[in-house]
Amino acid sequence: MLRLGTPLLVVVLSGALSGGLAGCSDGTDDRPPGGPGTSVAADGPSGTTAPPGLEEVPPGYDESPDGAPPVADEQLQGDALVALLRTRAAVDPGPDHCGPDDVTGSLRGIDAAAGTRVTTLVVRNTSDRSCVVEGVPGIGVRGTWGSTFVPEVGHRDHDAGGNAVPRRPVRVAPGEEATLHLLWSGALAGAEQEQASIVVVQLAAGQVPITVPALVDGHAADIGQFTTLSLSPFQPA
Repeated sequence: MLRLGTPLLVVVLSGALSGGLAGCSDGTDDRPPGGPGTSVAADGPSGTTAPPGLEEVPPGYDESPDGAPPVADEQLQGDALVALLRTRAAVDPGPDHCGPDDVTGSLRGIDAAAGTRVTTLVVRNTSDRSCVVEGVPGIGVRGTWGSTFVPEVGHRDHDAGGNAVPRRPVRVAPGEEATLHLLWSGALAGAEQEQASIVVVQLAAGQVPITVPALVDGHAADIGQFTTLSLSPFQPA
């Protein structure tokens, strides 16, 4: 479980969380596929925001399974990762946009109080080319029992201090980072419930998402099946 009261560390994918949730999209998606690492799986999400999926979970979702263990997170590829997305990225891919082969992701720092957590999602360019991240990415969560979580997902256009965060391209040179703030609240996962194992992050529409361990400075993030998530746009680190 995350420790309350730990100061928030600013990390690698920019943005911040302090405004209201953005409205839902119209549910259509005629975006073209992008560059390397893209996918147009039919079961991908159709919106950049999502309502809570209270009616989407199967019976017994809250019970630890007795069967064989789920496929390991690190073995998931391609469409299996796309299928975990709850929302899609808000920007169309271009030749300069970062793809899943260009970056790695992590969660750094935690500010926790009154049932709300804020951390920084960090994206580090591990490639040998400069690339761009932009706007609010798509997001999804997989649980430790192998479940695909169905959280409510919204956007915020302000940082934790109330400062506006513009939606603009952020160029990330090799070895450098970009950041955004990830907030979660509401139905947090308890010790006996399924907790998040990985967060998947889609940098541009149509791409296969990157996988981010659901650990904040080594501590498990208490994101559960119905936890509410909110994201800010990318910013320079």
